[in-house]
Formats: sequence, structure tokens, C-alpha cells
Amino acid sequence: MKFKIEKKVIFACILMFSLGFEMGGFQAVLRELSLYFSIGKVSWGFLVSSQYLGIIIMPVVFGRVADRIGKKQVLLVFMSIFIIGTCCIGLSSWLPLTVIGFFLTGSGYGVCESVSTALLSDQYADSAHRYMNLSQAFLCIGAVIAPILTSLQAINWRLVFLISSGVSLIALIVLLFEGGFTVVPSYSSSRLLDISLFNSKAFVLLFVTMMIYVGLENGFGYFTESFFYDAYASSWGGYAISLYWASMAISRVITSMSSQHIFKQLRVRFILVAVVFIALFVSNSPAFALLLCVAVGACYGPIWSYIMSLSAGMYPERTASVTGLISSACGIGGAVYPVFMSAIIANAPLGSGYLFLSVSSLVAFLLILVAHRRAVNY
Repeated sequence: MKFKIEKKVIFACILMFSLGFEMGGFQAVLRELSLYFSIGKVSWGFLVSSQYLGIIIMPVVFGRVADRIGKKQVLLVFMSIFIIGTCCIGLSSWLPLTVIGFFLTGSGYGVCESVSTALLSDQYADSAHRYMNLSQAFLCIGAVIAPILTSLQAINWRLVFLISSGVSLIALIVLLFEGGFTVVPSYSSSRLLDISLFNSKAFVLLFVTMMIYVGLENGFGYFTESFFYDAYASSWGGYAISLYWASMAISRVITSMSSQHIFKQLRVRFILVAVVFIALFVSNSPAFALLLCVAVGACYGPIWSYIMSLSAGMYPERTASVTGLISSACGIGGAVYPVFMSAIIANAPLGSGYLFLSVSSLVAFLLILVAHRRAVNY
């Protein structure tokens, strides 16, 4: 099936690029940011968690709102919140305001990612996972470019967030003048939080799997630059993050062309990720570790889009509610895993955290195995 390159797709790609630039840039400048505010290693995880607190809370509430009043309206509001949050981070020299900025950024990030994904699911129901993968590829491209620019010292940590703000403003303008959105009959319920989705055991399993997957992403992404610095006394950490996101982008573009046997692909990818993390733990070579980072990105590839697509497909009349809840799962995993990793590296080498990630990946494999048996419609 050929892609229809419409403004809605272009909007989603620009928006995801801005989100990816912020995420990849944050991962690359976390140590620099920590030094600026004089906070120690253990506090890194809590700095990351301040952003993911917003991702936990907001999507689950405003996904339901988007199903009621319209996805465009909610996107415009939360893109504005993302812009305000990134500007606070980029311009502030006061730690409390920076933490507030991270919360606002996370709130905007979570709602924008989940609701724009629901929008694509509504608009292109027959090929939703393809457009999700395509837009997520642009998220990866943004996450590639930001660490490269910081590694080359072309931009500092403040510009990472200000550039993200500027690109998001472009996406907002594109959306502002776009119309013709597909209207999906909304599930009738007066409740703001639609917990009835958890009646499906398959949905619960996908929810927990997404929580673990984003934990794997953050557990790897936010500590890899520091791992190279501490384990190898190498400055290749920024390049490792860029190569990781580049390989993920390529993987997502490839799978956006044709995706079959989604559950089988998920099982294989989680097993491969577990093996690669063990290899990272035992690696003594920065060059080999760099290649393993590429392998992690390639294995991660379309996992996020596949889980989101499978979840939204279960409740086509409540896509924003579904993607909002799944995005909250992303936020939980994204907030908890950096704290776990911080606790692990406080008393052990940074590389030991990869063993924890390997075990987590095996747990995700088992969850997908059971979810496949429960989701009889796939």
C-alpha cells in the first residue's frame, strides 16, 4: 500500500522530530546538566523522573478528553505546554524552575505523542502501524541529530531544549491550518478515567509490556553516555546514542513498508535485546560496545509502534483513551527505570545495570507470549 503524504502525516513527522530531539538531546546532556546544577549521580534518575511524572499523569486523563472534544484541540493545547516547558529548561538557571519545566515538557510530550498516534490510527485505520512507524522514525532522527550536535559541541544543553521548542512551534502552525479529520464515534461514558479497558487481559499484558519497554529505552539511553565515560574513559557516548537512534530509525522505516506477524516479531526482538545487553555487560572494548549500541536500536525498532497499534486496534472507538493509557505506561516505565538504574550504579559499576535490563527484556518476552494467546483477534 502506498503512503499518502498528507499534511497530517507531515505534521506527525515534524512533531515527532521535535519530541525526539528533546529526548535524545536530554540523554546526551544529562551529565552536563547535572554538573551545571551540581547534583550527583544518584539524583540523575530523579531529574529524568520529573519529566516522566508528566508523561504518567496527563495522557491518561487527556486521552479521554481528546476522544470527547477532538484530538486537534487537545494537541494544540499540549504542544503549547511542551513549548513552554522546553523554554523554561532552556532559559532557566534556577533548579526548581528547571524541574517544573521538565514536568511541563513531559506533560506535553506524553499527550502529544499519544494523541497524535491516535489521530493516525483514526485517519489511516487500515495501515495505522505503518504511519506510526514512519512518524516514530522521525522521532528517532531527531534523537540522532541532537547527540551528534552536542558531541561536536555545536550546541550546548540549553539549545537542545530551545531547538525542540522551535520545531514544535512549526508543527503547531502546520496543525493549526489543517482540517478534514476523520471523526470516530466515541465510546459513551461520563467517566474521565476509562478503566474499563483493563477488563481485557490482553490489554493489561500490553500495558505492562509497554511499561517495561520504555523502561528499557530509558535505562539504556539515559546512562549510556555516562557508561562510556566511566567504563572506557571515552567520549564516544554521544556517538553511541546517535548510532543507537539511527539504527532504530532505519529499523522503523523498513518495518513501516511492510509489517507482518507482529507478535512473533515482538518475541524475537525482546530475546535479541536480552542477549545484546549481556554482551554489553561483558564487553571490554568501546568499539565493540559501540556496535552493540547499534544492535540495541535495531532490535528496539518498531516495538513501541507495534504495541501501540495492537492496543489501539482492540478499541477503535476509544483510540485516544487507549493510547493515553499506554502512554502513561510509558511514563511509569520511563520514570521508574532511571531510579532503579541510579540505585544499581550507586553501589556497582555502570555496566551492571545492563544485566537488569536483560532480565527485564526476558520478562517482556514472556508477557508478549501470553498476550498473543489472549488477543484472539490478532
